[in-house]
Amino acid sequence: MQHFTTNRQAFFLLSALLLIFVEAAFFGNGSVFLILLGIGTIYYALRNNVKYRRSYFWTGAFLIGVSILSMWSLRLMVFGLAIYLLLRLWKGEEWLQTAPLYGSTDKGLIQNKVMAAQSTPIESYEWKDIHVQGFIGDILVDTTHTVLPKKTSLISIRQGFGKVQIVVPYEVPVRVYYSTWLGEARFFNGESQRILNGTIHVEDGYPTDEGNRVELVVSITTWMGDVEVIRR
Repeated sequence: MQHFTTNRQAFFLLSALLLIFVEAAFFGNGSVFLILLGIGTIYYALRNNVKYRRSYFWTGAFLIGVSILSMWSLRLMVFGLAIYLLLRLWKGEEWLQTAPLYGSTDKGLIQNKVMAAQSTPIESYEWKDIHVQGFIGDILVDTTHTVLPKKTSLISIRQGFGKVQIVVPYEVPVRVYYSTWLGEARFFNGESQRILNGTIHVEDGYPTDEGNRVELVVSITTWMGDVEVIRR
């Protein structure tokens, strides 16, 4: 059974918000109110230990389902998707997935981009502190292909939606600061944990001697996204 990742949750949430906006702005459908009521009911059920929690949840889901089925924007979207598939079949195009291109840039290891999947180079590279922000996309930073200087190195990532993965060497002490509205985090050999509007601080690999040493500080902030920091 595949894990229902935060990335997919973010995708469905953004899609739902887009449909609500289109329906309210262009079609004036009153069912938008029922969607908001359903979302509020589900949120109340999840946030509070009420007696009839399951009933609240399914009531909210029912309101959302009925409202979505009556949305003209959803019908138009399905119609447009069907036309697109028919055109692809008519032209006989191959169904190919475009793989994300990973690599460094002249202005830094990773650049600010609104929508992109980015990574540090897969071959050896010269280390530079990373300060990056984006809206949608996955980010991979692998520090095992570089030599960190004998000082505090910094990775600062601010991402709206997407997964962030950091790979660090075994011998390097690491501090991690992670803040998110909704996400799942796994640090080193620990278990995955769900976070709702919270912040986590984790340290690993620090010796008792606090003298001159290599150190990596990782600061990650997301709206909705999974974060994984592992050693390799």
